[in-house]
Amino acid sequence: MKHLKSNTFTACRLVLLFSCFAVFLLTSCKKDSWLDWKAQNAAFLVRNMQNDSIQITSSGLQYKVIRQGVYGRPDDIKHVRISYTGRLITGDIFDQSENASFAVSEVVDGLKEGLKLMKKSGHYVFYIPQELGYGKEEQGTKGVKNYIPPYSTLVFDVVLYDVY
Repeated sequence: MKHLKSNTFTACRLVLLFSCFAVFLLTSCKKDSWLDWKAQNAAFLVRNMQNDSIQITSSGLQYKVIRQGVYGRPDDIKHVRISYTGRLITGDIFDQSENASFAVSEVVDGLKEGLKLMKKSGHYVFYIPQELGYGKEEQGTKGVKNYIPPYSTLVFDVVLYDVY
């Protein structure tokens, strides 16, 4: 099992490094602020995966377990009650709540995948690549607090209180 995790980790690392290199080449050929932002986000994920406490799923979702939960793992048809803070790689907060309730199926793919890893009372930090977040779509209005630029890595600090 450890060998499989090592191969998956190596494959994810190679894919992210290749993606970062490709984005670097694109940004050097055409000056575009979103391509610069995309490259910064890709580079962040490559640096982040060097941290020993970071785990990576086969989809590329990175996460850190702050506290393991004890029971009650959610699935797509369940609802959750959580506390969370959503940030960009700059540290800017785009969303937060101390008591949010919603269906697991209602969130971006990366957060959906991450929530299904958790158990009640667990505390995780998820680093969601843009492909598992909003991708090339911006969210909100530029210059407003809740704005998420295109190609953003989403960083969610989540505590799972309940699954129902």
